[in-house]
Amino acid sequence: MTRAADTSPATLRVLRYDARRRAVTIVVGDRTIAVPRRALARLARDAMQRDSFICHAARSAADVLGDEVCFVPQGGRCEIVAIQTNGWRRHHGDHRRGLVEILSDIAAAVARSSLRFLDDDELAAELERGDEILACSVDDSASLARARSAVAMGLERHGVDPDSRHTMQLCVSEATTNMLMHGGGSGTMQLRLLDDRLRAVVADRGPGLDFLNWVGPPHGPAQASMGYGYKIILDNLEQVLLHTGSEGTTLVLDRTFTTGD
Repeated sequence: MTRAADTSPATLRVLRYDARRRAVTIVVGDRTIAVPRRALARLARDAMQRDSFICHAARSAADVLGDEVCFVPQGGRCEIVAIQTNGWRRHHGDHRRGLVEILSDIAAAVARSSLRFLDDDELAAELERGDEILACSVDDSASLARARSAVAMGLERHGVDPDSRHTMQLCVSEATTNMLMHGGGSGTMQLRLLDDRLRAVVADRGPGLDFLNWVGPPHGPAQASMGYGYKIILDNLEQVLLHTGSEGTTLVLDRTFTTGD
């Protein structure tokens, strides 16, 4: 295995087939890459007819997207999700998670509606929802600690029940830690109050998700696996909205709550 294959980023690509428009659009990934839209639309329609997500190994319709592509029906549309490994492979005896396994977990989360990818317009609309109750910047360990304390105090001040407070603090902590370590070293965190839920928005200006950061378990705070943090987040929240690209990543974390002590 060459050094170039070891260090090349493993990138996420998401396209969307809209059954009403009969069109495939790019949601996440390089928009300059030509994709076989007709073939992808045919595979998407097949998944929608079966009403089940289907994975296809790399072949003529999938090669340009990634080593394996998942088609996930979502009502009147189908999400087309792929990880492009860019030549990365686990060596013999390596027990870390494979990228195809991670892709399958992502596709399953999309199928459960616990993970939703956002295009630019959808992100802009979601960021306008609710009332802001807290906003801060995170660019080092000290500001990360202050952000955690501010979340705890802000949620308690607004009467959020203890279980929801604890869960949201945990998920915001994981998201901001990942942002600090893997998202270019700085970003912002907001808490918003919607009619029926709490919302945290964690945003960075990093290079976008690199799935080589997802493959290993955490080995202390200095070597946290981004995949481990995302698993905690997906396991504890009703819905996670994700927008990512070369100009940064935004996570929108939603959890319903009750008020009272």
